Amino acid sequence: MNYHTILTLIVAAVIIDTIGGYILLLRKNGKTIREWYSKFTIGAYTMDIASLTIGTYLATLLTPNFYMQLVYVVIIGLIHDTSFAIFLNSVNTKSSKILEFFKDYAKEYGKKILLVDALMLVSTMLVSNYLLNTFSNANIIFLGVLTFYFGLLMVYSF
Repeated sequence: MNYHTILTLIVAAVIIDTIGGYILLLRKNGKTIREWYSKFTIGAYTMDIASLTIGTYLATLLTPNFYMQLVYVVIIGLIHDTSFAIFLNSVNTKSSKILEFFKDYAKEYGKKILLVDALMLVSTMLVSNYLLNTFSNANIIFLGVLTFYFGLLMVYSF
C-alpha cells in the first residue's frame, strides 16, 4: 500500500487532463472541449487539474486503502457533479460566462458527464499510484512539468 502525496496527485491530474484533452480535441465531435479551451484557455486547463486533484486528495484523506480510495473518489465525483448541477439550476447564470457554459455543457451531455468525470478521477488515482511505485520525486516533477508544457500547447493550439 502506497500513500499518495499531493505532488503525485497533481502530476497525475496534469497527465490525465492533458491526455484526455488531446483525445477529445482530436475527435471530430470535440466541439465542446474546443469551446471550453478557446473561451477559458489556461483557466479551463487549471480548473480541470484542480478539480481532479481536489477529488482524489479528498479520497486519500478518507482511507489509506487504495481500493477504497477508488470507490471514494467515484462517490466524491458523483456528489460534486450532482451538487454542482443543483447549484447551476438554482441560480441565474446569465451574468457568468463560465456558469452559462457549464449549464449548456450539462444540457448537451447530461448524465454522460458523470461517467467521464468518474473515469478521469479513477485514472488520476491509478496514475498517481503508478508514479509513486515507479519514479523518484524529481522524475515525477519533471514528468509533471513536461506534461504541463504539452497541455499548454494543447490549450493554445486547437
